[in-house]
Amino acid sequence: MAELTTLSVNSRGSSQQWDIKSLATNMSYVKDSNFAAGELTFDVLEVNEGWTPQNGDEVHMSWDGVKVFFGYIFKIGYSGDEKFSITAYDKLRYLKNQDSIVWPAGTVSQRFSTVCNLAGITSRVVSSSSHKLSAKVADGVSYFDMMQDDIKETKSATGQQFFIRDNYGVVELAKMPVKKTDLLIGDGSLLTDWSYDRSIDDAANVVKVVKNSKKDQGKSTSTATDSASEAKNTVLTSQSSVGGTTARWGRLQVVEKVSDDKMNAAAMKAKANQILAEKNKETRSLKITALGTLEIDVGDSFWLSVNSLADIGVGKRQVTVTKVTHKFDPKNWTMDLEVQV
Repeated sequence: MAELTTLSVNSRGSSQQWDIKSLATNMSYVKDSNFAAGELTFDVLEVNEGWTPQNGDEVHMSWDGVKVFFGYIFKIGYSGDEKFSITAYDKLRYLKNQDSIVWPAGTVSQRFSTVCNLAGITSRVVSSSSHKLSAKVADGVSYFDMMQDDIKETKSATGQQFFIRDNYGVVELAKMPVKKTDLLIGDGSLLTDWSYDRSIDDAANVVKVVKNSKKDQGKSTSTATDSASEAKNTVLTSQSSVGGTTARWGRLQVVEKVSDDKMNAAAMKAKANQILAEKNKETRSLKITALGTLEIDVGDSFWLSVNSLADIGVGKRQVTVTKVTHKFDPKNWTMDLEVQV
């Protein structure tokens, strides 16, 4: 039977650790590839041994002999039944720090290393990118926001899906899937429940790229009373791309504004085609509940085989984990997985 191997807390830099594994209950661990810190939550009964948790304390947690979580306490609740409710985050939490940076042209892996150094966290580039990102200004936004834009642009240009995760105190930039496992989850193999959704709520099959130009570049307006003259002085040019799903879904149009006044029609058309390729598709969501295992992490893939899904066209295949929630109970260890289909 799986069990909690280590759960200890100590002040930063202190060698004195408090072993609280025998006091902990209701332990849950959430790890998400969508620019969010890993979160460990648990309850601890108060004991009269001089220990009280403090925000900023380090938390070390191992399950079944495997190191799972290293992070810091960010929230402490205390209730009438003399129980502490603790929330700790891994080092990705420090990528919520905000900054202003003028970025030269560079790759997503170069920028990742820079923001981790600025945030003061240990990092490792598991997968690097050779795609050059344009120079830009990031003003007063979080490191997460900076990386999200760069990862999105890299995916659009290369098709490669990068993401960020914490590996027991080392923040990693990696590419999905990081590891292709032989693990099988499905009928008669770990699976206990599942749900599958398909949606076009966020889809688009018509993309219009619009450029705003001024007839008289030497004049500008800044007040509401000038709106009529501004309209007379404005020229809108556009290029559109139309997908093949309009007859089936109806017209679903989005507009992309470009700030480059010198962008020509061919470049605008290419941009419209690129956005259309990203948006003219269903969003598919598959959530799985299974018996717990540490064989897979966020970013890893496993084999999925469910007869009922095969009946609607989702046959046996490898899928990649985008989010995992472990509910660490020695009597009933389960995990909820969100996967890319």
